[in-house]
Parts: sequence; structure tokens; C-alpha cells
Amino acid sequence: MGLAAKKMEMYREGMSKREFEKAWMEMMDRVHVIDEKVSKKADEVVLTMVLSHRQEIEHLQSECIRLNQELRELQKRQKQPLNEQIDDKKEAKKNLWQRLFRR
Repeated sequence: MGLAAKKMEMYREGMSKREFEKAWMEMMDRVHVIDEKVSKKADEVVLTMVLSHRQEIEHLQSECIRLNQELRELQKRQKQPLNEQIDDKKEAKKNLWQRLFRR
């Protein structure tokens, strides 16, 4: 804080154009460095998020594939007894007609 106070006193007294330009360039260089650091950090954050999202998407894709396979298996299981039930109903109708119209 003492250094800042000394600089403020120096600025009150005035400074040459050359000193001002030098200070201005130093400040602009610092701003540029900070801007680069912020940009780099933002890029790192975005990359981390992209990798995380990619992992999540791959997990969800594999989960969808697993669920799709499970659904197909359940549909196969459901169709087999249904086909057997249909055959049983056809047989029952056939037997009914045979019983009604026996000669």
C-alpha cells in the first residue's frame, strides 16, 4: 500500500508524456496477460465440460442399447405365450364347432 501511495503522490505532481506512455504500455501488457490467462482458463473449463459430456453421452448410449436389447427380449417372451394362447383359442373354437356339428 505504501508503494501505491507514493505513486499517487508522483501522479499528483505530474508525469511526463514518456512516463505516462510507459506506464500505459505496462498496464496494457498486464491486461493482455490477464486476458490470456482468463481465455486459457475458459478453454480448460470448456474442454473439461466437453469431455464430461462426451462420457455422459457414451454412458447414455450404452444404456439405450442395453434397454433396447432388454425390450426386444421382453417382446419376444411376450409374443411366444401370446402365440400359444392364440393357438389354444383356435383349438377351442375348432373343438366347439366339432362338438356342435358332429355327425
